[in-house]
Amino acid sequence: MIRVIVRWLGALIAGVAVLGLAAWVALSTRLTVPPKEALENGERILQHSRVLVVVAHPDDADWWISGTLKRLVDRGAQVLLVVASDGEKGPNRIGAKDLPATRREEQKAAQAVIGYQDLRFLGLPDREVVQQPNVLETIEEIGEEFQPTLVITFDPDTPDLPYLHPDHEGIGRVVKHWLEKRTQPVAIAFFHTRRPNAAVEITDVYEAKLQALRQHRSQGLDRGGFSNRPQMAKNGSRVGVPLAETFRLETM
Repeated sequence: MIRVIVRWLGALIAGVAVLGLAAWVALSTRLTVPPKEALENGERILQHSRVLVVVAHPDDADWWISGTLKRLVDRGAQVLLVVASDGEKGPNRIGAKDLPATRREEQKAAQAVIGYQDLRFLGLPDREVVQQPNVLETIEEIGEEFQPTLVITFDPDTPDLPYLHPDHEGIGRVVKHWLEKRTQPVAIAFFHTRRPNAAVEITDVYEAKLQALRQHRSQGLDRGGFSNRPQMAKNGSRVGVPLAETFRLETM
């Protein structure tokens, strides 16, 4: 009887270990290509001349991808950033009387630091972006007017864990759905992804990224000592450079 119980416990422990390993593989962030190929794909991102970026809130682009946007702008790319909501349900660490208006001004100040040419606010309700009946049509209209060669947005399928937000993955799904409807293929770079296959080194432009982040005072991103350098360094370590932003690059 004791031997049976021991064998049963051994099988149970082995099964739990296998399930744990499978969960770790599925949920952890890892490159899907060799580091050299990831950097080559990052260079492909930087070669685009018309780039449409769609995010959910002010500060999203500056947190995750403003180093890449700075490098694109420095190379002469035309960049349009679309911000779906004003983030009115986010923190208000400066006691702003009109938080939506304040967050728009903060994003404009960040735009001045990074240098992209066009910025549009859709003014959709925070945390309810994808529940709005016209959001797909609005994104489609802007996209078809701008005619990007590259679209950048949140990864709706394999987002980097543990941080999830309904507007982040939601706006990514909307953009993906628009591109799936198009007959003309376009490159898309999904960020905040746990399955990156592209990396853009941002070591030389990180100070601009940090300065852009600091414009978002209402969110507390201007406070002394703050930076997301550890995350950028972790990204960089995956491809052998000091600092990087990572993407899942596809053609749709």
